[in-house]
Amino acid sequence: MSFNLIDEKWIPVLYSNGAAKRVGILQAFKDAHLIRQIAASNPMDRVALLRFLSAVLMWCRENVKSDLTELNQKSTGVPEDWLTKLNNYRTAFKLLGDGNRFYQDESVKNNESRPIADLLVEFPGADSVNHMRHVFHGFYGFCPACCALGILRLSSWAPANRFYPASVNPGSAAYSIVAGKNLLQTFQANLPETNIAVDQSPWLCATQPDSPDAIAMLAWRPRKLWLNVGSGPGTCVNCVSFGAQVTSLCNEAGWSTPLAVGRRKKFWDADPQLLKDDEPISLPGLGSDVAAHSSRFWRNALRLRHEREGRVAAIGPVVNKFTFQDALSVDMPGVSDAAKNLAKLSGNFRKKLCNLLVQVTPNPKLQHLEIRAAVVLLTPQTEDQIRKRLNATTNDSESDDVFLKRIYAPMVEQVIASVIHGSPLRRQTAKNYAQALLNKRIKILLEEAAQPLSEGVPVAYARQTETSPQEGRST
Repeated sequence: MSFNLIDEKWIPVLYSNGAAKRVGILQAFKDAHLIRQIAASNPMDRVALLRFLSAVLMWCRENVKSDLTELNQKSTGVPEDWLTKLNNYRTAFKLLGDGNRFYQDESVKNNESRPIADLLVEFPGADSVNHMRHVFHGFYGFCPACCALGILRLSSWAPANRFYPASVNPGSAAYSIVAGKNLLQTFQANLPETNIAVDQSPWLCATQPDSPDAIAMLAWRPRKLWLNVGSGPGTCVNCVSFGAQVTSLCNEAGWSTPLAVGRRKKFWDADPQLLKDDEPISLPGLGSDVAAHSSRFWRNALRLRHEREGRVAAIGPVVNKFTFQDALSVDMPGVSDAAKNLAKLSGNFRKKLCNLLVQVTPNPKLQHLEIRAAVVLLTPQTEDQIRKRLNATTNDSESDDVFLKRIYAPMVEQVIASVIHGSPLRRQTAKNYAQALLNKRIKILLEEAAQPLSEGVPVAYARQTETSPQEGRST
């Protein structure tokens, strides 16, 4: 079998009428105005597929971004005459079979075989178990469609160690993707502003380009691969489809990450989707609590999404060395100053909440791990309320201080009820005291936000006059 990616049904998509299907590259472009979105279950695959299809579209037509505007106005898919290169180079998209293969290098064909689980990083390879999923020991394989997804995911998220280079960006990088009303609009929103016509591309040439363009960057090849097909059909352990199985692969280091000058981490500076400060940001590890796992990520993504219009999703993996432990997709609110300010205020307050609640206990010098546990448990509820407010399209007359008091007061009350023992009077006293500290802390944060410290805000004075636990009880 050859399994040509142009025609075979391997890309999971959701049509606007609710139909979930798999389509080939050609059909994805023709139906781009009818397809709601790429519908891979793993958000990492959605990014990898969008970046690859964008590279193919740029390869087929020069400066395609401006031309997509006219197609969107006509409510039509990508015309066939734009896609003549696909038919001219059909053999370049052949995944299996004899001769040249898509993103594979025959020079490694006779190397020692590795478990096919190496291709999808959420599966354990050999005896590893600390991954997103666990696979039984013994014989198993992937279908050709899942193999194609795994190969493309390496372009954006190949992990690095002393044997293998990273992808075009670090394997822990996060990306922001604008979601249009259909796949055509999504292409238009996420493509680079311009692209020149090129004949060479990663699916035509296995040699790393000396001066890579945007097409090469979006479809990078950090591995030399060769897929080994099993002797008979079976069930894919990833998508449970029945058919031909790829049971192992040969794997070597491929293209090195292109940019390295003056940086600890190598990455592509001009990547239109990469979330970065001086270096690409990443999600916190699972060693952090659940609150930090999501809270810090979406706030950093909000800060770095810049002025990209439309509905934006921030997508990234949780990586521990060579192990991918989780993948997260978070919808981003708008980029107004008010939204950024509220996100910063609430993030700063969440960090201080545990210390604030410890002050109302009989012995505030203890660690009080039960308070931290209670705050972590309740934080997702408050985070959800904050994002809903930031995503709201209607004008909200509620001020930031009133909003923060409203969403954090129930959390404080529940924590106090959980950790303060004794009579109802003691609990009510602790609740009142905690509420007073809450209001004072929010007031201080608002003062800090209103006037930078360099301009002489008396924040230090406000902190000094904040009532201590002993003083609060004596008065």
